[in-house]
Amino acid sequence: MIEKQMIKLLLRKKFYTQYKGQISKSVFEGNFGALYETIQKAHDKYDKDITISELYALHTSVYNPSLTRASKEQFTKLLEDIKETEEPSEGIAKDIVRIMADRELAQRVAVEATEIFNGKEANFNMILDIIGKHKAGLPDNKIDSVTTNIGDLLNELNKTTQWKFNIPILQENVSGLGAGNMAIIFARPEAGKTAFWVSLVGGRNGFAEQGATVHAFINEEPAVRTQMRIINCCTEMTNVQIAENLEEAHSKWEKIKNNITLIDTIDWALDDIDSHCEKYKPDIIVIDQLDKIGVKGTFSRGDEKLRAIYSGAREISKRRQCCVIAISQASADAHNRSSISFDMMENSKTGKAAEADLIIGIGRNIAVDPTDRTRHLCISKNKITGYHGEPDCVFDKHISRYRA
Repeated sequence: MIEKQMIKLLLRKKFYTQYKGQISKSVFEGNFGALYETIQKAHDKYDKDITISELYALHTSVYNPSLTRASKEQFTKLLEDIKETEEPSEGIAKDIVRIMADRELAQRVAVEATEIFNGKEANFNMILDIIGKHKAGLPDNKIDSVTTNIGDLLNELNKTTQWKFNIPILQENVSGLGAGNMAIIFARPEAGKTAFWVSLVGGRNGFAEQGATVHAFINEEPAVRTQMRIINCCTEMTNVQIAENLEEAHSKWEKIKNNITLIDTIDWALDDIDSHCEKYKPDIIVIDQLDKIGVKGTFSRGDEKLRAIYSGAREISKRRQCCVIAISQASADAHNRSSISFDMMENSKTGKAAEADLIIGIGRNIAVDPTDRTRHLCISKNKITGYHGEPDCVFDKHISRYRA
């Protein structure tokens, strides 16, 4: 009965337009699915309601002219039954759409879960994406609309820039990062990529001192080495100075150490990071380097794989309500250049850049003076404030600190 009611409702142009995104052929069984395909084609072509007789003519003569006599007789009987079916009220019609959409969701999740059970490589993010897209397509009365209260709106916007940069010129122009943001930091080797995020997190007035819980996934160098660099940055002491002033170093490090967690992730994939964020709920995650994180799937080109990796990281920022800071390499085009833009990220066309809210390239030109400590923070994408520029900083490699 429910399929007959749905087919009759879908003949109405207004109803079809309102709910077409929430149902598909897969929720209909047998001949109902074939009729639904014909209804789709008809509404795409004609800007009007479709009658039962028009549906029969389109289905048997226009879109399926090779149907046998027996099949045509089956459709004749089916359409007569649909014609005699009483149309439900608007409220019941919405419930029918919800039931059929839920049925389709359950079917798709069941198929994916069954394939995993039968030996397919597990990709639970795919199941989460299926559910997430289903939620995004729910009727208007189930959508959490954006507030129209100005005060509440300003408070929500403040959350997206909750964590402030401790480099004044960067804070002045970008305003900070927050839940749901994804930032990409890229540069040539030895330019100071890791030191940059270390300085933002562990330096004076950094994210950790502001109270953010920061979890960093390290696959570029041993995490213990990065941990020591954070301590250098926090205490503003070199290793030698720390050894000579252990009590002072401990006192300074004690203030932020519980807000910072570093993890060696040589063989981690996006699913592992997603599960970690679900369990521990950090405010900020740093992935150093994101290009080396694994992702499930088969890709014909390297840039397609990278797009999937960066898209997956972006989804984690939204799903887990955290800020993602991704570290990446710059291509050879950026070598010995003060000004670099996101098109110089290694092995990427537009896939990486498309996912980010903020992209900062660290420009460095040592062709003239190899000892020059100047770094140019090239902001080539900024959806947070719209500012694009190249403010200069000074990099102190001995304590991994950036200063304006």
